[in-house]
Amino acid sequence: MSSQINLTLTLLTILTFLANQIPVAAQKETLSSSPVIVAMLEEHKSTEPIVVADLVEQLRTTDAEKRQQIIKQLSDTKQDIVPALVKAMDDPDPLVKSGVAEVLGNLTDDAAPAIPGLLDMLNDRRRAIVPVPSRPLLRPPRLTIPPAPPRIFLTPTPNKVNQRRLPPNPPDNPENLLRITAIIALGKIGLPARTLATPPLTEALEDPDPWVKLNAAWALSQIGASVPLLSHWLEALHHPDASLRHSAAEIFQDSGSLLPKVLGAEVDNNTAASLVKALKDDNVVVRRTASKALSLLGTEVLPGLIEGLKAPEPIVRLEVVELLGNLEGAAQSAVPDILPLLEDTGRYLPPNSNQYRFSPPRLSLALPSPRRYSWVPNNPEQLVRVNAAIALGKLSDRNAIPALTTALKDNNPWMQLATGWALLRLGNTQALPVVGPLVKYPNPSVQRAALYQLPGYGAGSAPYILPDYAPLLDSNDDNKRNGAIVQIGKFGAASLGLVPKLRSLLVSNKKHSSGYAATILGEIARDTAIAWQNGNISASQRQQAIADFTQVLAIMQAPNARFNREPVERVRNGLAILRGDK
Repeated sequence: MSSQINLTLTLLTILTFLANQIPVAAQKETLSSSPVIVAMLEEHKSTEPIVVADLVEQLRTTDAEKRQQIIKQLSDTKQDIVPALVKAMDDPDPLVKSGVAEVLGNLTDDAAPAIPGLLDMLNDRRRAIVPVPSRPLLRPPRLTIPPAPPRIFLTPTPNKVNQRRLPPNPPDNPENLLRITAIIALGKIGLPARTLATPPLTEALEDPDPWVKLNAAWALSQIGASVPLLSHWLEALHHPDASLRHSAAEIFQDSGSLLPKVLGAEVDNNTAASLVKALKDDNVVVRRTASKALSLLGTEVLPGLIEGLKAPEPIVRLEVVELLGNLEGAAQSAVPDILPLLEDTGRYLPPNSNQYRFSPPRLSLALPSPRRYSWVPNNPEQLVRVNAAIALGKLSDRNAIPALTTALKDNNPWMQLATGWALLRLGNTQALPVVGPLVKYPNPSVQRAALYQLPGYGAGSAPYILPDYAPLLDSNDDNKRNGAIVQIGKFGAASLGLVPKLRSLLVSNKKHSSGYAATILGEIARDTAIAWQNGNISASQRQQAIADFTQVLAIMQAPNARFNREPVERVRNGLAILRGDK
């Protein structure tokens, strides 16, 4: 017994000693359980002074990950560290010079005092060969026994420092050239570098290294230099180096890039042809950038786009006809040139990729019906003629109806959907017998697309749509069931066959369904009465409607029923009209 007591006392002594040795670690571990406290501690930590010289010295590290952590720590500080960094730029070590220049760029216009040093660095033709990241050693976790959590109250001090602007993304620097790092830093500093940096950066546009030229063009745009740059960017967009083309495309799409401004200021007769040529690039980022640039130029490049319709590459015709369609009425003059593409058998097959990887999103039948023409058909098979049909619909020229009517006979379901949609845009519903049966097509994507288009044909699409809504009335999914009830009501008298199923929902205990059913039954009764007055339903349909709505009204007016007055009145008035009482 005494030996057990002694052992217990010994353990307590050890535990007490350990607890006293690690209060700081224990406190941090405890605080980590609270996101709010962690955030306050991080803010408090960021205000702690840093020793720039020590961190700069650590940039010589062989650990690339540690190097990036140091650069981030220096970039995120609220201290005025620019004078120390300017001094550190005199260090002969390329790793130090590169890291310091990167930090200065991240400080944006706060780093304006460093501009002369960065300009000197433009003449440094060395590389900063960054070591390969080393694998971290796996160490066993430290066993800590935290004491009771202390009560700490931190009041964050208000941040009186202006928020530093976010620097845009520069082009790549694949060889880590010091002069490119300096160029990037000058571009991130922005307008303060304009006066001093414009001449040397303009000279860099003639550098034999294409990466230097691209970065110089980007930096000159960011500092607002009055130097022609569009031709240099377009040159990079067509360079044989695929990585360079990709980087040129990315910097144009960056939200902080001023290259679109350059595009708008320097466009000429050759710009459209150059961008259209980029549409055939295998790199989707390059193609999308060229497409975006063309769309920004609008009708100014209309002649170049029309010429692009004759390009031998299907991808160019595919993209160009889509761009023309997006110009809508402003591009109606292109209709005669687009019409032949309705018979174009061209198809773009992405290299080494699954063309069906990006499938259209699933559409629930219970979703509210979209505006009549807001939805545009998909083109997952990348057929040129599908985009041509869609474009003709957007251009709203009724002279295209005969050609679209002929194209409606195409056996491809996506072409049928696109042609039907285009005809609908032009006020023509003749595609209903073609689009309607597609709700039974073996491809589920085609089924969904057809179901999404059919409401545009009005009540005539009821025979194709209602059979798909009817099973949803028995669904245990509240959203699907109630959504189907709402959709059925949009077909008016054409929904008479589903009145018995809707009537059964009046007395169900399914969530909200009785209220939805009452509202929709009131609308169907009203629309059926109007249809009878207009001679749009037969005598037998009238008698069936009278029988069905008589039962509906009996349920709604039962002693314990609690339905809103409006749907009850609609059923009652509808019955009166159908019976001839009104």
